[in-house]
Parts: sequence; C-alpha cells; structure tokens
Amino acid sequence: MSLPAQPTPIDEDLRRQLEEAEFEVELGQNERGLDAWINGIAGALGAATLAVITLLVFTNGSLRYLFNSGIIWADEIVIALVPWLTMIGMFLSVRRREIIRITHFANRLPERVRRLINAFADLLSAASFAYLAFFSLDYFALFGGDKTIYLKIPKGWFVSAMVIGSVLLALAFLVDFLRSLRAPRAAPVSEEGAAR
Repeated sequence: MSLPAQPTPIDEDLRRQLEEAEFEVELGQNERGLDAWINGIAGALGAATLAVITLLVFTNGSLRYLFNSGIIWADEIVIALVPWLTMIGMFLSVRRREIIRITHFANRLPERVRRLINAFADLLSAASFAYLAFFSLDYFALFGGDKTIYLKIPKGWFVSAMVIGSVLLALAFLVDFLRSLRAPRAAPVSEEGAAR
C-alpha cells in the first residue's frame, strides 16, 4: 500500500489561482465595460433593497419584542419590496450566467446540437418572460392605482416590478442568445457550475 502523493508547489499554485478566478467570477470582478456597469447598478439596487428589508424587519421585530409595539407600515414596505428583490436577483443571475440549469443530458450531445439546445432555451426563456411582462401590464392596469393601507403609496410602484423585471429578463436572455451565437464553440457546462 502506497501513501498518497503530496501536492507539489505547482499544484498548490494552480489550485490557488483557480480559487481566485472562481471568487472573481462569483463577485463579478471579471466583468468589463458595459456588462460591469449594468451588473454593478443592478447589484447596488439589489443590495440596497435587501438592506432596507433587513433593517425594517429587524427594527420592527426588535420593537415588538422589547416594547410590545412596532412600526405599523414596515410590513407593508417589506412585502412590497420583495418582488423587486426577486426580479433584481433573477436579472443578475441571468446576466452572470449563474441561473440554475440542468446540463446533464445536454453535455453528452455533440457540440452543434448542444449549441442549438442552448439557443432554443435562451429564446424560450426570453419568450416566457416577454409573455409574463405582457400579462403583468393587465395586473398593473387593474391594481397599480390602488393605494397602500398605511402610507397611501400607489401600489403601481411595487407592482411594476413584474412588468419591468420581466422585460429586463427577456432582454437579458436575448443578449445571452446573441452571445451564444457569436461564441466560437459551446463548451460543456460543469454540473457543479450549473447547480450554483
């Protein structure tokens, strides 16, 4: 029985470089130009929305626990901001190509077929979100003028997340589709990377 081989300095250096590259991809630090600008704005909006939600929930919970009173309108704002947070998160996941995909079977197909399947999936996703945006306009027309109970803010500010988010997601999938057509070849997506 032989002992396992000790990693060489070259192996350790390669492992470190791969970890750093993966970390940069996860943080979006490898983005350049217009992509970095768009994703930076979306990330900042998402972080601000999450911070407001967290602050309101924590403050309201603390006030209720400690003083048996709370901010009566806090839940109203939190519920209204959740659709925005969801749409921003989905938009960023599509833009950074981190949306969950099932690639087990597609990776076993020839490259040309895999490219066609990826293109079809992008087009189908874009069409689905365009369809959602179209029907969200009806919802916006029906309920957008209603006012919230406590703050009397028009619900259209919050309902519009479905319309605006769906349009942006459809555009993001279309951009992904166009980029996949220009890509020299479609490399198989690792199943670990597809599950992120």
